Amino acid sequence: MDHIRLIASDMDATLLDERSQLPPDFAETIRALAGQGILFAAASGRPLYTLETMFPELLEEIILIGDNGGAARWKGKDLFVSEMPAEGWRQLARSTKQAGDVGLLCGLQAAYAEKRDEGYDAVFKNFYTRVEYVDDLTAVEAAADKFTIYLPNDDSQKAFDRTYGAFHTGNGGAFSVAVAGRNWVDVMNPGVHKGAALAKVGALLGIPADSMMAFGDTYNDAEMLTTAKYGFLMENGSEPLRTQVPFLAPSHREYGVMQVLKQVLRQNGEVSPEDFVKAH
Repeated sequence: MDHIRLIASDMDATLLDERSQLPPDFAETIRALAGQGILFAAASGRPLYTLETMFPELLEEIILIGDNGGAARWKGKDLFVSEMPAEGWRQLARSTKQAGDVGLLCGLQAAYAEKRDEGYDAVFKNFYTRVEYVDDLTAVEAAADKFTIYLPNDDSQKAFDRTYGAFHTGNGGAFSVAVAGRNWVDVMNPGVHKGAALAKVGALLGIPADSMMAFGDTYNDAEMLTTAKYGFLMENGSEPLRTQVPFLAPSHREYGVMQVLKQVLRQNGEVSPEDFVKAH
């Protein structure tokens, strides 16, 4: 049997319920895991500063992986940051505007959007608690680890196929590009994704993949779910991923992540593949 030492979870449509709320017994469960020597990492497309506001009482217990693996922080200390070259994200800003889409520069201290897109402020603030509006995104001078495109018509996959997939390294581009839900396409430095971030955290802490568990629901979680030996796709997750991911967790509406975490607690961190439902 394997002993679980690190558990990572995506936020939206994974750990959070349909109202974007944490499970009611989340803090108690995380502290119980810590008592068994099991670390928990929140792995999100959200930036670190937003994640800190979501777990104000657990910052000593939770590792934060933000911007789809662009940065990680634990106990107030940055474990790593992958800063994008300015000319790279400026090229993305120009392409986004030309395509008629909505772009946000994900700076390390705040997100930046153009004033013409301020009508989406309520949506932006749900993920980026600090947003500054500017006349021209390409004129911003700020360190950033991600550029994201917001698609208000729920057509992120179409936008990826139409425009942004060409920027992906797998298609000859210079970036790591991921569909991050129905409304978002995220762009990071090449090689940056949640899976690489989880592997880096594991290397820093001396935790092998056989001792890792991860949860996610869509394409920007795929690498994380295959990096950890115990990768769980949520039952509400993207159907095509079931052939890639080892295990299936109940829907986020049923607090599926918590159901598995409590099973891990009952077994004192000792698990085997036979303990969980196969995804395929």
